Order: sequence, then structure tokens, then C-alpha cells
Amino acid sequence: MKLAYAVVFERTPNNYGAYVPDVPGCISTGKTWDEMQAMIREALVFHIEAMLEDGDPLPEPKMSIDDAIAYHSEPIPEDVLESYAEFGEPAPTISTTFEMVEIEVAVPQSLPAR
Repeated sequence: MKLAYAVVFERTPNNYGAYVPDVPGCISTGKTWDEMQAMIREALVFHIEAMLEDGDPLPEPKMSIDDAIAYHSEPIPEDVLESYAEFGEPAPTISTTFEMVEIEVAVPQSLPAR
């Protein structure tokens, strides 16, 4: 079964991170952009297949890129920014990218294919 989910990718000074807003708990990190893209695909496939095997409902891909941007655009809380100032460090720069990621998921034999 093929599914496409909106994914939020972030580049920080030290690595990359990604999460899937439609699939709570599906996150990953990587040292490089290519590694991050592979890791979030792997995490997403693993997460969905495990949910299906456990009989949990499939988290339907509902968010568009615009929805993901709106979901993600919460400002960084002031207390977090202030904690960096306490140590004389600038707040980290985070670059964010939003993409649709398509995956192919194996459907357990006990479930009908979509």
C-alpha cells in the first residue's frame, strides 16, 4: 500500500531532524540530509507497519504541506531563548523544510489491502 505524508525536516547546527505530524511519535534524526531522508522513511514505514500488525487504526495522511507549515509554526518559547542568553550563547539557527514523503507499506495478511 502506498501512502504519502507531510514531513517536517529541520536542520540544526549539529544535525537534521524530522517528524511526521499525522503520525504522533514518528521522529528521526540524521547527521546528513541524505541520511535524514532515509531515516525518516524507514521510521515511517516501521511505525505504520507496527501499528497495522498490532491492529491499531491506520493514521490517515491528512496534512498538506500548508497544514504542516501551520502546525509547525509555533514560535520558540521565550524561556527557551532566554536559557541560551544565560550561557552567553546565541539561540540555535534552525532551517525548516516541508516535503511530502511517499512510502510503501506491507499490509498484514489479516488485513484487506487498500
